[in-house]
Amino acid sequence: MAISGSAVNLSTILLEKNRGNGKGPSLLVSEWMEEAGEGGFAGLEIWINHLQFSSRSEWELITERSSEYDLPIAAIAAALPVDGSDKSQRFRDSLIEALEYFRPDVLKFTLAVPASKSAGGSEGLEFVKEWSRDVPRDMSLLYDGGEGTGAGEIAAARKVLEAGRFKGVLHPFLFTPKELETALDAAGDFLANLGVQAKQGGQRILLEENAEAHQKIISAVRGRGFKGTWSLEYTKGAGMPGEDIEAMFDNAEKDLNFLIEAQARAARAR
Repeated sequence: MAISGSAVNLSTILLEKNRGNGKGPSLLVSEWMEEAGEGGFAGLEIWINHLQFSSRSEWELITERSSEYDLPIAAIAAALPVDGSDKSQRFRDSLIEALEYFRPDVLKFTLAVPASKSAGGSEGLEFVKEWSRDVPRDMSLLYDGGEGTGAGEIAAARKVLEAGRFKGVLHPFLFTPKELETALDAAGDFLANLGVQAKQGGQRILLEENAEAHQKIISAVRGRGFKGTWSLEYTKGAGMPGEDIEAMFDNAEKDLNFLIEAQARAARAR
């Protein structure tokens, strides 16, 4: 849903209980597209694992339902290996295949650096700059440094990537107000996406559970003239025992509704 120029997308990793346990995806994206469209999300940010481990018939069904439910494939998200191994090259080739098939607006990437390699930071980003020549020319590339990305990290990434079609990602609800202000200053117009995940006491929570603080963050972002996209990446219950996909989707809808209402209040207050 667009909120005064900002679209709110649903990341399929939010619904996936097997995010990092190596068991492979537990859901078919196509089975959740009707709910996501009816729930008011502007589009989908599809985790690459949900494509690489699915059939071509599932790809076709995703495309059909994207049109049927007016739910664009806004982004494909991937942890991008930046080494020269054959395995990493095969991964990047399959990623390019998915990008060319689905034609999302953006590739949203983190750096996946093998433990035996040191190609992180600026070296890894330089690798991605060179590799990006293989990415379809009409797509932007969004660099997500992860949950801990602060002002220093986003400024360093901006220095390496700012020229061309690269943009950056921050996670505003993981900052204190002062940290957020500094990070927004460092990012400037390099910032194009905000990843939505909130914590309290080390546990993921709904945005409404710390409503006053989160309202202030949304107001601060709007006050800087942010016109990019929001991505619901994680919500309450993610990674907890007994994680249930239905409950996760319900929580995602609650966070979406909070964003809609909080941005409307921020717009009225200006």
